[in-house]
Amino acid sequence: MWQRWMIVHKVVLKTVLPVLRRLPHRVSVALLGAMGRLDLLLVPNQAKKYETAVAEAAERLGCSWDVKDVSRKLSRHTYRWRARDFLLDGRSDRQIAPWFKVIGREHLDAAVAKGQGVVLLANHFGSHLLTSHWLFRQGYPLRWFSERPRNVSKYMTKQFQTDGPLGQARMFISRRSTPADAASSILRAGRALNAGLLVKVACDVRWCGTHTANASFLGRPLSFSKTWVSLAAMSGAAVLPVFCRIEEDGIYHLEFLPSYHVPKEVGRTGQDSWWVQNALNVVEDRVKHYPEQSNDYFFWGEVEEQVA
Repeated sequence: MWQRWMIVHKVVLKTVLPVLRRLPHRVSVALLGAMGRLDLLLVPNQAKKYETAVAEAAERLGCSWDVKDVSRKLSRHTYRWRARDFLLDGRSDRQIAPWFKVIGREHLDAAVAKGQGVVLLANHFGSHLLTSHWLFRQGYPLRWFSERPRNVSKYMTKQFQTDGPLGQARMFISRRSTPADAASSILRAGRALNAGLLVKVACDVRWCGTHTANASFLGRPLSFSKTWVSLAAMSGAAVLPVFCRIEEDGIYHLEFLPSYHVPKEVGRTGQDSWWVQNALNVVEDRVKHYPEQSNDYFFWGEVEEQVA
């Protein structure tokens, strides 16, 4: 049922987004929020679905959230989350600049200035795709080390078409890759870091097989990719955590945390699991403080969407 409703979301968004892009940004964001609230009011059992997901997460995390209030706010963000960065398509840099409130840019610029590459440690919290959109607009040399994202803006798609040894086209990875393909991908990402580029890797990607570590996240034992730890240790590049959430007025709150380094010997000493868990703890802390921004996590058990 939930997966079918996600398909409905996509169909509705595909219909209304061309219209919303013509409206003032704040109005578009408000209308997307209203669409989410209508879901709770009109779709059978939808309110119960949200409240159950929020209540279960609150119990696992030991949080005393107001379940109904969080559920309503979460529903308002559902279409905003599903809209990804489409509302910014066709807008000029000057137009979108006021829509971003950036905290900690000094951490980003300091890490980039060293010229040793940056592992941009991303996640699936809030409006996470808007981080990349902003970085591209600002001219930062960004590459994604992930599966190719689906349903992104034309602007973002254009940024993914760079070719060559350090181009984005060869940096995307796949769950169907062979071990040899995976090793080649890591080497390409390492070369990008050595060239001083930002390489975006999500720390909360559930994975199985090699290059994984067991960790606890949102009160559940899961297996996560530890590739970002290997990349950081191998290259010596700074690790820079980043978060992005959307506020009710349509402002994207983008936050870069202080950078750190992963010791080169981490793999040999078997400490990579500690680094994976530490990164997830930071994400979990954001979820506790902003549960309404956690749509991607609260429905993990039903919707497998491990792109971006």
